[in-house]
Amino acid sequence: MDFAESDEHALLRKGMADLVKQFPREYWRQKDLAEEFPQEYWDALSKQGWLGLLVPEEYGGAGLNMYEAHIAAYEAARNGAGVPGGDLLMRTYMFGTYPIRQFGSAGLKERWLPRIAEGKAIFSIGHTEPVAGVNTFDIETFAERRAGEFVVNGQKIWMTLAHRADAILLVARTKRKEEVRDKSDGLTLFLLDTRESKIRTARLPASVMRPLGENVVYFEDTSIPEENVIGEVDRGWRYLVNVFNAERLGTASVAAGAGEYVLDLAVEYAKTRSVFGRPIGSNQAVSFPLAEIRMYLEAAKILLQKAAWRFDRGEDPSVEGNMAAYIASEAAWRAADQAVQTFGGLGFSVEMDIERYYRDLRLFKTAPVPREMVFNFISRRVLGLPRTF
Repeated sequence: MDFAESDEHALLRKGMADLVKQFPREYWRQKDLAEEFPQEYWDALSKQGWLGLLVPEEYGGAGLNMYEAHIAAYEAARNGAGVPGGDLLMRTYMFGTYPIRQFGSAGLKERWLPRIAEGKAIFSIGHTEPVAGVNTFDIETFAERRAGEFVVNGQKIWMTLAHRADAILLVARTKRKEEVRDKSDGLTLFLLDTRESKIRTARLPASVMRPLGENVVYFEDTSIPEENVIGEVDRGWRYLVNVFNAERLGTASVAAGAGEYVLDLAVEYAKTRSVFGRPIGSNQAVSFPLAEIRMYLEAAKILLQKAAWRFDRGEDPSVEGNMAAYIASEAAWRAADQAVQTFGGLGFSVEMDIERYYRDLRLFKTAPVPREMVFNFISRRVLGLPRTF
């Protein structure tokens, strides 16, 4: 693996940075306070072709890969768009383009990939449920096959952007749990077109990613055509694993980028804020924690690069992806927490924006993969220890 960055990747970073800097912190602060979708930012992404980054050229996109998707999500968050701005890119790439491009039928590709490239498709994912949580094998949402379509009934929770989504990547059972021997059997991935299929959403008041919005979604005799299956019926787990690997890479990129941005804010404040006749950054109690966080963030970046590199080589990126998800979430949260401490009372001021990063970056320690589940994965897959659950 070569750590020297290509001219193309350097231009990609600069292009995203230039776009995001058109939307200052005040823009994101107002969107957060109003809980309003960042339409102007979305339109700019669309106009400059960022939403079609992974879309093959024959469908109107740039035809790039996961390494470039990681760069785009990272740089969006790194340059001020923060968690909501980076997450918008992540879900377009990982819940929209990637599963359709890799596992969708020719018909799905023709219908959806051009729309993604044109900025006409907002995506959500329907996975987490009130009882099952993130335990995929315990989900109860059921899709019954009837005369050329599937009829879905069930409930999902914490569905970001579901109230605005044009499409939902839906995980549902097509066999009851009691009908299967292998717990991964009987799961199916669907692409649900919200223009054609009936769903009911209810906004969840939440302290994180307020411009995007969290939802409970009810599926009540919701019809999905058979041709909207992603991959194969009853074998959705094997496709979902790949989507999860992509999601780990995407969310870790957003966390690391946003963490670096908020760290920069804290460092700049530590250089300019004077107390007792000298900058507070001259005190080891202030400077040492910031230096430690910088090292954690650099470790996260290296793990992200390796995970993306393996992804694009067709290798299993799950170990590096899960490690990156943990290290990035931990480093980003520490950066936000230490930024509050560095700013002191001003760290709680809405106008300083630190409290917003503090809220948003705490999310990644819990979702999309709790750190405890990362520990479970690494202890079994890397250390060879017995299952703990």
